[in-house]
Amino acid sequence: MVVGLFVFILYGLVSFGMVLATKQKATNAVADAARAAVGAADDTAAINAATVRVASILKPGSYTLTPAPSVAACGTNRCITVTIVYNMPESPGLGLVVPATSTASAKVQYA
Repeated sequence: MVVGLFVFILYGLVSFGMVLATKQKATNAVADAARAAVGAADDTAAINAATVRVASILKPGSYTLTPAPSVAACGTNRCITVTIVYNMPESPGLGLVVPATSTASAKVQYA
């Protein structure tokens, strides 16, 4: 009985650890992509730089850019917003607690 409880707790720790690691990787990827766009010459170059940076960090098919990175005015400066929807790792039994997808977003203001 104790071994079963221990295995159940261990499984939960490992599964939630995988979910948190995935969330952290996605959050870091969008933040890095937004920062990569800062030195761009124009809005199109900024969007391309952000898109390429996300693709270089995350494996294809694990995320979707929704909407595509966008550049907008932020007062007298410009802002780029990068948002992705990514797939969470599948773990048997955790589908009731953990959603199948999650969202990560970052916004950087630059001159």
